[in-house]
Amino acid sequence: MPSPTIQAFAQLAAKGPLAPIELQAPPAPEGHDLDVEVIWCSVCHSDVHLLDGDWGEVARPLVPGHEIVGRVVRKGALASFALGAMVGIGWQCGSCGACPACRSGREQLCTGGKLRTCVGRAGGFATRVRCDARFAFELPPGIELSSAAPLLCAGLTVFSPLERLGARKGRRVGVVGVGGLGHLAVHFARALGAEVIAFDPDLSKRELVLSLGASELVDSRSALPAGAVDLLLVTTHAQLAWNEWLRVLDLGGTLCLVGVPGAPLVIAADPLMDEQKSVTGSVIGSPAAMKRMLALAAAQRIRPSCNTMTPVLPPSTPSSIRM
Repeated sequence: MPSPTIQAFAQLAAKGPLAPIELQAPPAPEGHDLDVEVIWCSVCHSDVHLLDGDWGEVARPLVPGHEIVGRVVRKGALASFALGAMVGIGWQCGSCGACPACRSGREQLCTGGKLRTCVGRAGGFATRVRCDARFAFELPPGIELSSAAPLLCAGLTVFSPLERLGARKGRRVGVVGVGGLGHLAVHFARALGAEVIAFDPDLSKRELVLSLGASELVDSRSALPAGAVDLLLVTTHAQLAWNEWLRVLDLGGTLCLVGVPGAPLVIAADPLMDEQKSVTGSVIGSPAAMKRMLALAAAQRIRPSCNTMTPVLPPSTPSSIRM
């Protein structure tokens, strides 16, 4: 039987350090509830934003982590997974199921009760997490468990808009920023058939982006090529010269944000009108998109670049907190 307590690393105040903590486990799972023993959890930049308070105050103690691979240890009567099954969990761990977004298969846009894996509940920097089984995903054969976790947020975050906005053979995709999101965006865009150009100020990444399928790496500090791509996926959260980047788009092209800028966008109207360019954004993706992303990652052997470490939790901690 699972332990009645959960060991975790938690933050008590914004920008503060993480410290070991003991949490009281939630009651027995009901309905679609799924309790998952965490085996792998990666660090997403969204965790850093939460820890630093960049997105406003959140409930603390904050146990971060939302790119999780683990084993099912308890389940409610309506959860479809078998005990012992290996599953993945991303940023979203539940939705209301009744709002227009949920009813139309866009659960990531839920307006009636979206649940986030590590906001108001223990995330993957814990020995166990709870989620709605409809937001846990079987990992297909061919995906290495030790490197699968970043696919569950970073991978979905770039795959979903690439798929929705038409990355395919005959289309040109630009990826701005070759970091955690960006290197997966290059790989997925190429796997979908598009020609890919990467933009980054660090030219030492050239060998990496070419190995992932990009045709070139452009120094983002230099003069940007006009009309070079049909879709521009901005993976950085940096504040950019947006009108300059709109010039990189061909007529009718789309600039899509998946990074969160720290200030409002200032964009001229002319390219939106005379050149019919568009600016949009995207947040994670639906459960259906997650399944398609995982299938493509397995088929095309898409793996994130990872470094691994093993955190050590003490056998006991002095406090017990219910979340």
